Amino acid sequence: MKTKTRTTLALALVLAAPAVFPGDDSKSPGKAALSPAVVDGLIGALRDEDDEVRQQAAHALSRLGDPRAVPALLTAMKDKNAEVRATAAWALGAYSDERATDALIAALKDADVEVRRAAARGLGRGRSDDGMSFAMPMPMPMPNPNPNPNPNPNPNPNPNPRPRP
Repeated sequence: MKTKTRTTLALALVLAAPAVFPGDDSKSPGKAALSPAVVDGLIGALRDEDDEVRQQAAHALSRLGDPRAVPALLTAMKDKNAEVRATAAWALGAYSDERATDALIAALKDADVEVRRAAARGLGRGRSDDGMSFAMPMPMPMPNPNPNPNPNPNPNPNPNPRPRP
């Protein structure tokens, strides 16, 4: 069973390679049209016995952005391995789903610091329904309080007060 899941994961990653690692010819980086079998294979890999397989599957699903992955990633948030939970938390940040947001908020109380950090980052990388980021915008820089356009603070045009001979 383990070999079959690994084979499915490897096949899904190979088929998803243009979406996961877009090249110059990709019209929509990271969001290429995928066969449902690819996403289903990655969702199945989230139930694998190997922690690394589950972690990589969660990472790949975050890059693909298929909404069918949300329930499986929510289940991965309850995984016994903290690295899998952290990757699932980060992955859920790519989806504009209320369930994902609720799970990320709950993960802020996880026992593992990396899971809490990934949940905070996942909340920061969220998207609204129109695809726009709802993360806090960067603050505008403060204007210069000095209205003098001259950068020299010395108003004396002659810095040397000695008389010339």
